[in-house]
Amino acid sequence: MNPPLPAARRPRLGGVLFALSGLALFVYFVERAGLDDVVDGIGRIGWAFVLIIGLSGLRFVVRAAAWIGCMPAGHDLTVRHVVPAALAGDAIGNLLNVLVGEPAKAFYLRHRAPLGRTLPALIVENLFYTLSTVIVIAAGGVALFLLVQAPGAGWLATGIPIATLALLVAAAHWILWSDTPIMSAGLSWLARRGLAARVVARAAARVRDAETRLQRDYPREWRRLLIVAALEVSFHVLALVEIALVLGLISDRPVTLMDAFVLEAANRFVNVVFKFVPMRLGVDEAGTAMVADLLAFGTTVGVTMAIVRKSRMLFWTAAGAAAFVRRGLSVAEVLSTSARKVVIVVMARAPEGARPPKSRLAPAVAGDDDRRRLYAAFLRDTIATARSLDGVSLRVAYTPDGGRNGFETLGITDGELMSQRGNDLGARERGVFIDLFAAGFSRAVMIGSDLPNLPVSHLTRAVDLLESQTVVLGPARDGGYYLLGLTAPSHGEVPDLFDGIRWGTGSAFDDTVAAVGRAGLRVALVPFWYDVDDEAGLAMLRRDLAEPGRETAAPATAAVIGEIFKGQPLQP
Repeated sequence: MNPPLPAARRPRLGGVLFALSGLALFVYFVERAGLDDVVDGIGRIGWAFVLIIGLSGLRFVVRAAAWIGCMPAGHDLTVRHVVPAALAGDAIGNLLNVLVGEPAKAFYLRHRAPLGRTLPALIVENLFYTLSTVIVIAAGGVALFLLVQAPGAGWLATGIPIATLALLVAAAHWILWSDTPIMSAGLSWLARRGLAARVVARAAARVRDAETRLQRDYPREWRRLLIVAALEVSFHVLALVEIALVLGLISDRPVTLMDAFVLEAANRFVNVVFKFVPMRLGVDEAGTAMVADLLAFGTTVGVTMAIVRKSRMLFWTAAGAAAFVRRGLSVAEVLSTSARKVVIVVMARAPEGARPPKSRLAPAVAGDDDRRRLYAAFLRDTIATARSLDGVSLRVAYTPDGGRNGFETLGITDGELMSQRGNDLGARERGVFIDLFAAGFSRAVMIGSDLPNLPVSHLTRAVDLLESQTVVLGPARDGGYYLLGLTAPSHGEVPDLFDGIRWGTGSAFDDTVAAVGRAGLRVALVPFWYDVDDEAGLAMLRRDLAEPGRETAAPATAAVIGEIFKGQPLQP
């Protein structure tokens, strides 16, 4: 069972006050502009609103492409996958908070790529976006002062904060570019000085891991760097086109590129400074109206433009929320993900894949359909056991050749699925651990999908042992292992426990124990158990489930076995 999700959060007093203040500001500026005039301006938009929707949609596509450009090689994500994630996260950010909305974008994609890969790339993309936005705001501020001939003191009051912010963003880019571990180095220095040494040292290790991921994903190749930068510039160019289009429709005075640029800078400023206000209600109307007044367009044009922008925003917020719900996700899941540090991952094959599962059971279960049903029951009972642990997440790692079809009928959500990768069993197991640790889990227990009657106490013991041990193994009756648990490495990579193993033989367990020793680690053991991957294992399972009361240990499997072997005697 997954950890209890946080209860629906009550609206905080600050949030309610901001929303009410924004509403009051909205009403004030609409009345000031004149409701009839605003309605008339909106009426001028007409069918051109479809074009406005299209232009804003292209901006999502551009930033999605920039995000992909910041991801390390080896992923299979395309714009088609990433745009819905960007829409979903933007919707959450507009309705709730940007601190939730941005991680939600990576969370949306976790069934296709681990958070440890998509989230650092998203942070890097946001750095590029922030730098481009600071430049737009700074240049727009200069342009506004030139247009309205503001006094010299205004240059100083506005220019210093903007210049400082630009320097800070540029410094962040330089730190990533130069692989300078400035934050972790600072924490390590404090630890060496004896300031809460143990706590600060652990924090330094975690921060260093985060720095490593960000620096890994930073696009150092000039071609990638220029592509990402060009995409961010394209975002702002599309915004200028949208503003010029709206201004041309609702205003009677000629529109210049400088006018559009200043209004876009004002819009970016409002988005950055008032991101905490839901939908920027009121503040967008106020800010745009004031800038429109300075540019001699008038309050009505500014308020109308802000309302048109809000209508466009509502359209895409609805689309993003629909995408989020369609994936079967919830905000509570996003909020609770960071607390889920322990995971049980089941290595599985899709029951409905092209190749029937459990071919080694063919001597006992000849029919392909019967073996599919039996394997689906194994998987259902194994997953039910894994879910029964409190505070532990579940993942099901499926084989690429089998695909992901059929898992939903077993109650496995899309977000719980992950793909195995690699040419052999060792490479696939290693890849799963790498992806789980990249996703932020600190302890991972891997089991097979053919353990329908595995005692939950074995899993609990493995999770508990990983609090103090690096490697946990569960020996199996055939000389292999049915369980492998690892803790996330604080530095370096997942230990090499997968090369040189004689997979599928009675020596796999001993080979793995030897690999643990070569890695300089110690192994802890959980009790023996058996997996059901051949005729002997199936016979053992049938005998166990035939004992009085034992069928409840694997109810789905017991039911299918009863149907397949109806009337057939047990082997001695």
